[in-house]
Amino acid sequence: MYGLEYQQFEALLLGFLRCVTAVAIMPVLGYQTVPPQVKAAFALLMTVAIAPIAMQHSVSAPPGAMSLAAAAISEVAVGVIFGLVTILVLVSAQLAGAVLGRQMGIGIARVIDPSSGGQTSLIAQMEYMFALIIFVILDVHHRFLEALGSSFAYIPLGSAVFPGDIAMSYGRLTALIFVVGVKLAAPVMAMLFLIQTSLGFMARVMPRMNVFLIGFPLKIGIGLLGIAITLPMFIYIIANSFDLFMNGLGEILEMMVRL
Repeated sequence: MYGLEYQQFEALLLGFLRCVTAVAIMPVLGYQTVPPQVKAAFALLMTVAIAPIAMQHSVSAPPGAMSLAAAAISEVAVGVIFGLVTILVLVSAQLAGAVLGRQMGIGIARVIDPSSGGQTSLIAQMEYMFALIIFVILDVHHRFLEALGSSFAYIPLGSAVFPGDIAMSYGRLTALIFVVGVKLAAPVMAMLFLIQTSLGFMARVMPRMNVFLIGFPLKIGIGLLGIAITLPMFIYIIANSFDLFMNGLGEILEMMVRL
């Protein structure tokens, strides 16, 4: 009887560690503005909800503090991988906004980033919020929570393995941040490049004209107009990127299954 109770406690503890780590990193709930009590309560409710599945598929660690600690570290690592993959697309949008903000000449304008508590570019935060809205509208957060719940049957508690290929796969996903960021920023950057080229030509033709005075508001206006025009393309790229990164998460999870 005592062994059964210990196994239940072990399964709940390890399941809670996987859930709370993923929740603490994922968008919205992972923001620093969200109280830690809320994150812990949500993770605890999720752990209780999936406890039957977790206990049914859990692999009991040998008795001992070292074995339990090793299993706990393994579950934290699984939660970190889940949480980090979900924010990569949002980071791509933020990167694109940071580049556009500099090109528009308002890169110095800063706002508070609720996800980190630090300061970020105004345009970067706007692009981040656009991507976050798409994240919610497309139910990506539900897909993430569903994948997290299903992982307890796919990767039983205490059985995850971490081969070297996981680092390579995650590195490829991280590299896609720059690919997606360039795709999002390229059309508006091309428009701003044409404006800057035109202003340079005008400065040579009419030296007395104050190009800086004209160019500063013109680049801001053209940049905002370009962001508005390319918003459908932005939605399309972000939606496809979420699918791409979720598929990448699935490949990583397959590597973590102990054969």
